[in-house]
Amino acid sequence: MALVKIKNSRGAADVLVCEVGSRSAADLLVCVLGSRGPARNNDGLWCFVESSAAASVKICWVQSRSAADLLVCFVTSRGVAGWRRAHRLQGEL
Repeated sequence: MALVKIKNSRGAADVLVCEVGSRSAADLLVCVLGSRGPARNNDGLWCFVESSAAASVKICWVQSRSAADLLVCFVTSRGVAGWRRAHRLQGEL
């Protein structure tokens, strides 16, 4: 599931995420959706939610790739969204 709540504190987040500009550098290609339905059970489709209780994962953005648990690159197509390589967080978002 990929119902995502953004937290401002690293300690309050489940995953530290860094956005990268290149698809090849990313662990996960993410397409942002406006509705929750299609985002369920697909790590590459994210829907941002306001409530921590509604979120399947809480993230905190970090600037440093080395400090991140996950490197993401945003894409506009649902068809290309998904994992680029095996990752310990697969199925956990």
